[in-house]
Amino acid sequence: MIPVISVVGYADSGKTTVMVNLVNALKRRGYRVAAVKHAAHGYEFGAPGKDSSRYYEAGADKVVLVGPGSFTIHERSETHLSLVDICAKIDGVDFIIVEGYKRETGPKIGIFREGYSADLAAVVEGLIAVVSDYPLELGVPCFSFAQTEELVDFVAGYLSGDHK
Repeated sequence: MIPVISVVGYADSGKTTVMVNLVNALKRRGYRVAAVKHAAHGYEFGAPGKDSSRYYEAGADKVVLVGPGSFTIHERSETHLSLVDICAKIDGVDFIIVEGYKRETGPKIGIFREGYSADLAAVVEGLIAVVSDYPLELGVPCFSFAQTEELVDFVAGYLSGDHK
C-alpha cells in the first residue's frame, strides 16, 4: 500500500499552500507523488459548454480527457468513497499527499492560524505534526509556514517508515 498523509485544517488556513510546497519539494527530491484534493462542497468538472462537460451532463459514467503529456479521468460514483477507496485507485507513485479528509483515519498534518483554528486539535485525530503561525504545544513537531524543507524532511522520513 502506498503511504498516505493528509494535510487538514479549516477553509483558508493555508492547506493548499502547504500541499503545493510539499509536492514541489518532494518532487525535487526525486519522489513520485500523487495529490488528492477533497472538495467537501462539490466541484465543477470542465468548463460549461466544453465537450467534456457535455459528455458528463449526457450521463457518461467516465469521461477521459487526453492532451499532450497528460490525461484525466472523471468518473461518476454512486456512493461516497472513503479515502482508502480513493487511494486504492492510485498507483505508480511513492507517496499520496491528501488535502482534507480531517475525519478519516490516518496520519495528518494540522494547519493552524492564530485566533482561527485553536479547536482543530480537538476535532482531528491522528495529528503527527502541525504547521502554524504561532507556537503550539500539542506533543507533535510544530513547523512554521516558512519551514518547508524541515517539514519535507519530516514527511519524507515519516512516509518512508522512519517514524516506527
